[in-house]
Amino acid sequence: MPTLADVNAARRRLDGIALHTPLEPSPELAETTGAGEVRLKREEVQPTGAFKIRGAHNKVAIVADGRPEAGLVTASSGNHGIAVATAAIRHGMRLTVLVGRSVSPAKLERLRALETSRITVELAGNDTDDAEAEARRRDDAGHAIHIPPYNDPDVIAGQATVAIEILDDWPEVDTIVVPIGGGGLIAGIGLWAKAVKPGLRLVGVQPAASPPMYAHMETGSTDPMPIAPTLADGVAGNIERDSITWKLCRQLVDEVLVVDEEEIASAMRWAVEVPHLLLEGSAVLGVAALRAGSLDVSGRNVTVVTTGRNVSVETLRSVLLDGDG
Repeated sequence: MPTLADVNAARRRLDGIALHTPLEPSPELAETTGAGEVRLKREEVQPTGAFKIRGAHNKVAIVADGRPEAGLVTASSGNHGIAVATAAIRHGMRLTVLVGRSVSPAKLERLRALETSRITVELAGNDTDDAEAEARRRDDAGHAIHIPPYNDPDVIAGQATVAIEILDDWPEVDTIVVPIGGGGLIAGIGLWAKAVKPGLRLVGVQPAASPPMYAHMETGSTDPMPIAPTLADGVAGNIERDSITWKLCRQLVDEVLVVDEEEIASAMRWAVEVPHLLLEGSAVLGVAALRAGSLDVSGRNVTVVTTGRNVSVETLRSVLLDGDG
């Protein structure tokens, strides 16, 4: 399991790599929800367009220090692959990015743009679950070192640096709302935030179309479940049955909510029309939960983590036009 010392080490490795992102007030969300104050932790402004650079670079830097000659493999719905590729290029390492065929066109195009003689992108299976299984197989066979998107202490320690910034910038925060896919981001945030401020409320949000962590918190199950298409494709997919994020989330997360596709689409439109932000479906899950009234934040100081901006023009156009109708 990652430790606070691991998080501090990650912070040092990320200096000059990951941005200290803005914590931007949202008076509109505060008014809508009755919160004392709401601020957006704008991870979408990271150089790779998402928070994933934190965990990916931390892990790749550690591998590069110990085995610089090794090849790397990762599986991704897009953002993690972009982040690992960026880190591999920085450290001069070979990397294969495995992508399920359901990946969004925008993210696949961004990944393809990073291909070099040392960085290759391969389609593997239908979805992220298939791609992750193939990445683990190659690691087990000794062909490459797997850089997981969430099930890894070094990746989680990197993601935890988001919490350092939130609490340094706004010590009065008492609620943090975080999108959940595999659980690496919220586990990292919880690891640091609950140590610094034990009474802080940590809330996760998943799409109703892909809610494995929600189901786990309700029933304890880690069984794979059917995953439906969702605008929040960056968090879609099952979670590895041996993932350390199951235990970390049980220990650290106070509540997990789900939002439906219309609530996600509405939050994406709101982001464009009100604060004028370009956010992908995964990034607005917290916003969607607040706007839907799913979470009582009356009088509270709330940070909502907006995680990425890598949405295709086609998806964004469809969401905006549906709102006009």
